[in-house]
Amino acid sequence: MTPRVLAVEGTDLFTGTASAPLQVMRVTLGEGRGPVTVRVEGPSVTTPEPVVVHEVPGVVEVGVRIAAPAPAGSVHRVTALVDDQPSMVDTFITAADTGWTMWMVSHFHYDPVWWNTQGGFTEVWHDLPWADRLRPPFVRTAFDLVRAHLEAARHDEDYRFVLAEIDYLKPYWDAFPGDRAELRRFLHEGRVELVGGAYNEPNTNLTHPESTIRNAVYGIGYQRDVLGGDPRSAWMLDVFGHDPAFPGLMADAGLDSSAWARGPFHHVGAKRHTGDITRMQFPSEFEWVSPSGRGLLTAYMANHYVAGWDIERKDTLDAAMAEAYAQFRELKRVAATRNVLLPVGHDHNVPSRWCTEIHRHWAKRYVWPRFVVGLPRDFFAAVRADLAHSGRSLSPQTRDMNPVYTGKDVSYIDTKQAQRAGEVAVLDAERLSTVATLFGHRFPAEALDKAWRQLAYGAHHDAVTGTESDQVYLDLLGGWREAYEWSAGARDAAVRAIGEQVGTAGPGRPVLVVNPLSWARDGVTTVRLAFDAPGPQGVAVASDDGEPVKAVSEGVCRHPDGTLAEVTLSFLARAVPPVGYRVYRVLDAPDVPAGWTRATGHTASNDAFLVAADPARGGALSRVLDRRTGRELLRPGGLGGALVRQEEHDSHPRWGEGPWHLLPKGPGHGAGPAEVYAETSPVGSRVVSVADLGDLRARQEVTLWDGVDRVDFRTHVDGSIGQDHLLRVRFDLDAPGALPVSEVGFAAIGRSFGFPNSDAAEHLWTLDNPAHTWAGLSATARIRVRLPDGSRQEHAIGVAEVIADAPARDLLVRLAAIGVTATGTRPDGQRYGALDADSNLPDVRIALGAGNSFAAAVLESAGPAYREALARTGKVFVPADRSRRAAWTPDADLRGPRDLPVLVVAGEALDVDGTAIDAAGVAPVAEPFGGHSVALVNHGTPSFVAEPDGTLYLSLMRSCSAWPCGVWIDGPRRTAPDGSSFAWQHWTHTFRYSLVAGAGDWRDAGFVRAGQEVNHPVHATEVPAAAGPLPASLSLASVEPETVVLAALKPRGNPMASGQPNDGSSGVTFRLYESAGAPATATVRLHGGLDSAVATDLLEGTARGPLTVDGEAAVVDLAAADVVTVGAQPLLLAAGAALGPARAERAPASRVIEPAQPVYTRYWLHNKGPAPVGYLPVSVHVEPTSIAPGGTVLVRVASGTRAAAGVVDLDVPAGLTVTPDGPLPYDLAAGEHAEFAVRVRADGAPAGTYFVGARIRDDLGQVLEDVVAVAVGEAGVPLDVVLDAEPLRLAPGVRADLAVRLDNRSPGEIRGEAQLVSPYGTWGGPDCGVAITPWTQGFAVPAGGSTRLRYEVAAPATARPGSHWWALVKVVYFGRLHYTEAVPVEIRPAP
Repeated sequence: MTPRVLAVEGTDLFTGTASAPLQVMRVTLGEGRGPVTVRVEGPSVTTPEPVVVHEVPGVVEVGVRIAAPAPAGSVHRVTALVDDQPSMVDTFITAADTGWTMWMVSHFHYDPVWWNTQGGFTEVWHDLPWADRLRPPFVRTAFDLVRAHLEAARHDEDYRFVLAEIDYLKPYWDAFPGDRAELRRFLHEGRVELVGGAYNEPNTNLTHPESTIRNAVYGIGYQRDVLGGDPRSAWMLDVFGHDPAFPGLMADAGLDSSAWARGPFHHVGAKRHTGDITRMQFPSEFEWVSPSGRGLLTAYMANHYVAGWDIERKDTLDAAMAEAYAQFRELKRVAATRNVLLPVGHDHNVPSRWCTEIHRHWAKRYVWPRFVVGLPRDFFAAVRADLAHSGRSLSPQTRDMNPVYTGKDVSYIDTKQAQRAGEVAVLDAERLSTVATLFGHRFPAEALDKAWRQLAYGAHHDAVTGTESDQVYLDLLGGWREAYEWSAGARDAAVRAIGEQVGTAGPGRPVLVVNPLSWARDGVTTVRLAFDAPGPQGVAVASDDGEPVKAVSEGVCRHPDGTLAEVTLSFLARAVPPVGYRVYRVLDAPDVPAGWTRATGHTASNDAFLVAADPARGGALSRVLDRRTGRELLRPGGLGGALVRQEEHDSHPRWGEGPWHLLPKGPGHGAGPAEVYAETSPVGSRVVSVADLGDLRARQEVTLWDGVDRVDFRTHVDGSIGQDHLLRVRFDLDAPGALPVSEVGFAAIGRSFGFPNSDAAEHLWTLDNPAHTWAGLSATARIRVRLPDGSRQEHAIGVAEVIADAPARDLLVRLAAIGVTATGTRPDGQRYGALDADSNLPDVRIALGAGNSFAAAVLESAGPAYREALARTGKVFVPADRSRRAAWTPDADLRGPRDLPVLVVAGEALDVDGTAIDAAGVAPVAEPFGGHSVALVNHGTPSFVAEPDGTLYLSLMRSCSAWPCGVWIDGPRRTAPDGSSFAWQHWTHTFRYSLVAGAGDWRDAGFVRAGQEVNHPVHATEVPAAAGPLPASLSLASVEPETVVLAALKPRGNPMASGQPNDGSSGVTFRLYESAGAPATATVRLHGGLDSAVATDLLEGTARGPLTVDGEAAVVDLAAADVVTVGAQPLLLAAGAALGPARAERAPASRVIEPAQPVYTRYWLHNKGPAPVGYLPVSVHVEPTSIAPGGTVLVRVASGTRAAAGVVDLDVPAGLTVTPDGPLPYDLAAGEHAEFAVRVRADGAPAGTYFVGARIRDDLGQVLEDVVAVAVGEAGVPLDVVLDAEPLRLAPGVRADLAVRLDNRSPGEIRGEAQLVSPYGTWGGPDCGVAITPWTQGFAVPAGGSTRLRYEVAAPATARPGSHWWALVKVVYFGRLHYTEAVPVEIRPAP
């Protein structure tokens, strides 16, 4: 019986040859007898080689030829014939394109930290039953993964793969130098590509843009100069949103492409959210453009970075090929060219079994599409070639790739505060240390290098985001503390070095007030002074010329004789020069300045603002008056600074994730009646309120300093926020027609309204966004609408969809420069603006071109008057058919032609006049911009959202109980003192933020300046009196105009990123950015003048041309929103001169080294983050790290980019012998390694764990050490750690000790580090209520001995009773960890 044809299906597969391809039809045959011959025929379709089928039923593939002309997409009728008998099934074939290629890129996504620890993810996966359940069979540690992928390449010449993050590459490179030559060979042969161009995958929307730059500096420096690679692609697979400046910065760093999986759509993409991949408004390959106008060819992984791993889940090659084909057919629908990128990988995955098999076997079956194993550079080169061949260009996009996840901006809020504190400290230290080198001060290269690397490590997308486990949080907290300590120490040393050059001799005690910003400024500053007995009766502040300066006293302590022992003074330092200083003096006086004194009423005021608080409504502000303009900034009946606690779901109702998302259950609750009082002082006034929100006690201080044009808030939160709650602060602003705007890195952009009071079970997205230093209501740009009567109104715009038949790159770049990010779409394409897919929403559409079909639909709906206005003027503004409040609702879908205002432009281009666009109008603007802006400046609390009615929120903190909350790996689980997870944040937090306002937009109102000044305050430091040559006030560097902002001032070059020393003698680097969205010519000055200057790339390695220098200053031209790096040679350094003693006569500052010596070279096992101080230019490791007696261990010494020579000393405990016994000499050229086999014997040794150390010295004089553990008989825990501290309850001005006892149970010495871990707020900085020091200390405990380590807990006299925190000690040695219990630290009232 001849089998019946059941189905005939066309495909886009081709057999035959590349020159004569045959398109494949799939014919399904029913029951019958074979053999039979099958062909497919039609009027224009033939089968050159009919297929003989021996077994039926089944599916047979028949190659057909379609007669020319048959352009792709043309449809042709066909019939399948079996043994020349036509079937009853007629169908059609659609002619497909040849030339398609799917590039299968093998990768593994690596998180250095997340729910597991750095040690666990890098080298040792802990054998914990519950943890093992989280590990799929394909998951391994980083070391195992690098070995596995190298091994796959050794055995399969078709295998290619990528490596990325320095987090694992440096440890592997140092520990396994035997693999270096082969890895470099694979790099040379094009079988491995180093991607990323960054230290790791940082969450750039939560960090300073300079952190983003240094992440690239360390990534490219190591990948290129140490490993020998050529990084070209920013490989940001899993990051939770992107800073808009990122593509421009990476382009300036020399990268030419990027690839990632999250950004324009919600966290797993349009395909996985809606089921329809074509909901994307632009191709998966596009040009991602920053506000600076620089961009990258970018591949958006439209089915996520794990898409290709679905082939690995198949059991047979045929099934795997079928899955690969299914992925291809889906992904090609959104591809920009005939090239598809299929990422074949997952989290921490071994090599795919199938990708090279598909590579080989697919090619045997089909000529098109090709399925090949390749590298990102292969894919991107193919995309460029296809575009060049076709004459097409990429779709440019300036779209804001945020927020993606909303919870990450507030989960573990103190991680954000700590990152900000570290960034501010290191930037200020770098600037001040650089100018101090002009006077012979040695730049603290090693300290600041380590600080920057800690900040790069902490910027990872599972670190600063607060999505980590409890133990990982503690480890990260230690890293941020370290970054802060190195930076603050370097900053203070630089101030002292500058102070030595200043003529400070004279009456009283000199105080040097230093300004780290590039413009002159006034600023409130604070100095704490201590006096030996007998002290003065009082003090007063004066300028250097003796003029009295008003100050406020706090924390006054007196000796028993009544004289002054300690006082904290705050005063307004005026006209402090840019990157400069001014001398003030503290003189003896009959008494101290007055402190804060209670006053009547509930108001405070200065020349700029007046505020009033309402005790009945939680102490929130019921009035904020801008006295300069007479405007009330709050809506009638509204509140400002109102704390709101919202209950949250414990995990996402749909996605099951907790810390990644904000999960409100609806509107929250404010505080009950509050205690409110006003206070005055010589330098300003404030309103203080104290109120309860559940178990939280909130004290809010609203301060108006005399002479300062802002309202400063300081909110102290004590007690418990509970479980699964979110704390926000709300401002009911009255800013008619204004839109959300926020600073993002080196720009300010419009943002979408959001829905903070929605229930996440019903509406998934609140649309909270991260802001860098400020967010508010304003206008990034305005459409000036001229009405028929000749009057004008302005309509604010912030986020646009630009709809045009051809790419409108020039317009998109111009709009982005002034803060309007945009999605470029086609008239017949998908619209941008539906929250079921898009991660944000536009507020305006711009339609270009007379033949634009979308514009035609808008005009048809609007009526003939608008068409007539367009014909008359060339531009017409068509308002939305409903108000913002009506349109902007949870789950909004704003894709209709009239859902948003539309600017219709008759031509293909649009002129932008500064920040305004002129257009004709027919009817009055429904919500005109009122010409006034308001913003909140944050200090480490980046999360904000604004509602359509103008209500603006900052999110302060939350307590999320969802996984990985509570996860613990090493030893007993630790908790906060009340037994709660550290994720719940049950301790005191202090939040600082400021309200600023002004007429006009955010540029006119000075929000950029305010954000800088709040985050980089002037520093006051008591310095010794000296007869230095410098005057009492001086600028050491400056940039004009102030719209050009100094981002960094540092020694030129980045040698330590490439493993080279940094002596700071190669000149200086200025990094500048234009902040207002308008071209500018900047003048850059440095004390002593400049000899020469050049513009360079971001990495400072490529000069782009000389700059004009007149001996005093360099002139720099910047485009709108531009970022420019300038390398300059100071005249003082060029001449080899410095003020004060000659360099050769000055005692050089000692180089810093790690506090704990020897330095353990497997630092990752201690969860310490990046490599130790000095970056390990030479390292020593042993393999294996544990042996039985009589075993042999390999000792390896490896050099980096420098030669290294020395000896390996073996530290052998009594009872063991080693052969050879050392020392073991080595003499290595750069990149070489030496290996020694050492046998360890334990003849007659008593039972116990012995540690044999292998030690070398680096060029800093540090001792570097790795150890092998030798277990003899039954061995217990080598080191007992005993916390010897009761709960610490201190009165202000009191000190106490926290002590830890270490008892060595092993038969040899144990060496390690005991790191103090405590939350931000306890480090002794400006926002800290207590200082717990030192931050770390080393130890060496002899065999059988004990040692006691002490940490001082100091409560300053200004400490606030009721504050409470915790502290614990993390003890690490030889790859082992112990965390003590957390000790409560509380401030009680003074007796």
